[in-house]
Amino acid sequence: MFVLIVGITGNIGLKLADALIQRGHVVRGASRSISTLPSNVLGKLKSFLEITSWYDVQSIRKAVKGVDAVVCAYSPIPALALEGELLLVRIMEEEGVRRFIPSTWNLDWSQLRWGDMPYYDIFLALQRQLALSSNVDVLYIFKGTLAEVFFSVPGHGRFAPSNHGVWDPEASLKRAEVWGTGEEKWQFTTEQDCANFTAELIVDSTKKGGSYYICSFEHSIKEIADIYQDARGVPVQLDYMGSVEDLSIAANDAVLKMGLKRFETWMGYFYQLYQLNGRCYMKQLDSKQYSSLHLTSLEGFLKENMSI
Repeated sequence: MFVLIVGITGNIGLKLADALIQRGHVVRGASRSISTLPSNVLGKLKSFLEITSWYDVQSIRKAVKGVDAVVCAYSPIPALALEGELLLVRIMEEEGVRRFIPSTWNLDWSQLRWGDMPYYDIFLALQRQLALSSNVDVLYIFKGTLAEVFFSVPGHGRFAPSNHGVWDPEASLKRAEVWGTGEEKWQFTTEQDCANFTAELIVDSTKKGGSYYICSFEHSIKEIADIYQDARGVPVQLDYMGSVEDLSIAANDAVLKMGLKRFETWMGYFYQLYQLNGRCYMKQLDSKQYSSLHLTSLEGFLKENMSI
């Protein structure tokens, strides 16, 4: 299959390109700058097109022309996540491309209602608009929390207490800030597992659209602390912040005080809330359908990321 990856220079985009090529597929990349694309990846691509912006229609059309499927790996910026992806789909429609994975790898926001988490309203709006107006097969992937983001691995996003996350990457002694009892489950997927699953799904002709689910491992923060201590011989201090109900109040108060445009400052509250209260819990996983997928354990992830 000939697959276009828009936003190929991001963490998942690069891993997805490699995963598709290893499986014998042909990949075209598109992004704002070729300078951020590693040379070893560029040499494996069929072609690469620079796109000056999400509304660079001429370049996007050139990138889409002739491919069998498109995967969008845009950064999670509101304009990209809604207007940018809608424009991309409209160009796909005009070029006769009917298979699309949007950049909505996240918690299972399909279980939320409008207004539950203001940022996720973007994805709900995209899904509803495409359902009402497009004949493209859209495959949504849900994966819980990216493990690299949760642990604030350098270069992979930040989910630290400083922006209402959990794991403190800066403390000299390992610590985490905990809402709830510490026994609530978190579902995690690594970037590599996410890329491998996406590579399997996009070329699976039996899948004609809908929602699909992957999870590398599932643990409570207490279990994470125990596994970390066993792996590294270092205890993890758990600082309890309040109940899940207290977290809900803090999240909604933060939106009111800070305003919608400061979503990066309050989003961490909601990300925790909908993992801990079970609203976004994935009950059935599709990753088990692909025998080639070998999902990562937390123990394996810690061995691969000694900076944690």
